[in-house]
Amino acid sequence: MKRTRIADPNLHPFCRKHSAHITGVLSCFDRIIFKGYLPFCRPEVLSAFLWQRGVLLKDFKPFVSSCSEAIKNHAMSIAKKAARPYLYLNRAKDKEAQVSAIVARDQITEGLICVLATLEQCPSFKLCSAANGLKLSAAVPRCLCIYFYFIDRVFGRMHVRLQTWFPFTVQVYINGHEWLARQLDRHGIEYQRLDNAFIRLQDTRRVQRFADRLANHQNWPRVLGALARRANPHLRGLLKGLSYYWIIDQAEYSTDILFEDRAALKGLYSKLLQHATVCFSAEDVMSFLGRKLERELPRRGPH
Repeated sequence: MKRTRIADPNLHPFCRKHSAHITGVLSCFDRIIFKGYLPFCRPEVLSAFLWQRGVLLKDFKPFVSSCSEAIKNHAMSIAKKAARPYLYLNRAKDKEAQVSAIVARDQITEGLICVLATLEQCPSFKLCSAANGLKLSAAVPRCLCIYFYFIDRVFGRMHVRLQTWFPFTVQVYINGHEWLARQLDRHGIEYQRLDNAFIRLQDTRRVQRFADRLANHQNWPRVLGALARRANPHLRGLLKGLSYYWIIDQAEYSTDILFEDRAALKGLYSKLLQHATVCFSAEDVMSFLGRKLERELPRRGPH
């Protein structure tokens, strides 16, 4: 691969100091989690939605149970059609490790990997007694959540998580390194990855230009909406005409510093660990990226 020396005066002082052993620096998005919300996240709004569809509050529990069952059956049919496993996890497991094992076992390079179902706590609603009858109130029960894991042609390995109880919040996870690797494949740029980091790049400056495109390269509401429609069958029936409102729930931006070889980093690495151990405190970690340090434990209760 082409060897590029670092000569950019705008680089971090660390990179300038060790530029003789650094072949490239790449900054790009890593983990990005989008969350989609339907327009009935408050009890009074959901009550109005149910009234418009002729659902009485006394029938709320059997109604939402049938809605949950429909999503579960839809997920099972997707897995069956793709000849991929549908697995129910009845206890806490490392989902990513399990999915990686399935990918390696079945040598999957594109398409659905598996569908996982598990019980998790989710913001939802419950019925309560009121002076004039029944009412809905906010709650955080354990409900069935469905995870669709697949390898996308554009985004690489990703997943969509859908809670099967109202308000049907959906989560979409993508990885910026995965997306970037597929851009490099498409344009014939050589690279080498180790886990989730690039350790060799043919042309760092060109790769950086690709990485900078991720935020604006996609029509995100259209892309995310299409994923939600694949996961949630009610968007074609009960929820027809509604669409999700999307936010970025989490985003990580990383910098990969590419050393010329393992030996060049080996001597420096122990010094970096020692510096982090001696100089960084719990306050530095807890206030990472400008977050305010909370010195009191948060109280439990409804938000």
